[in-house]
Amino acid sequence: MFAWVRRFGLGSPSKPGREALLNDGLALSMDWGESWLAPIQARLLEQHPRLQRTELDELDAACREAMRFGHEAVHDLVRRKGSEVTPADFSVVFLARNPWASPENVARLFNQGLYYAWKTGGPLAER
Repeated sequence: MFAWVRRFGLGSPSKPGREALLNDGLALSMDWGESWLAPIQARLLEQHPRLQRTELDELDAACREAMRFGHEAVHDLVRRKGSEVTPADFSVVFLARNPWASPENVARLFNQGLYYAWKTGGPLAER
């Protein structure tokens, strides 16, 4: 009966799409400080209170895997290319596996991966 109201955004709020949820979760996964490597479910639930426990768990696992893959991909690129590695090199590799990732999250993950490659004594640390 009130379908026309929903068309104008005045109806009940809908859940964001999967890509938006994954990006919000990935951003939370990369948080520094006391949230570093902490599960994201509670923080994601604050942003998206309509999510169910199973959805939160699935998003946590997917975002942790994406972050792990991103850090490993940067390490691998640094081993092969050294200081010549570029954000574009990383983007190609990361987005092939995680096409949902936003440009902001890809850039942040690349920078974070470079930090850890340097910090853990990778090829960049030798410079």
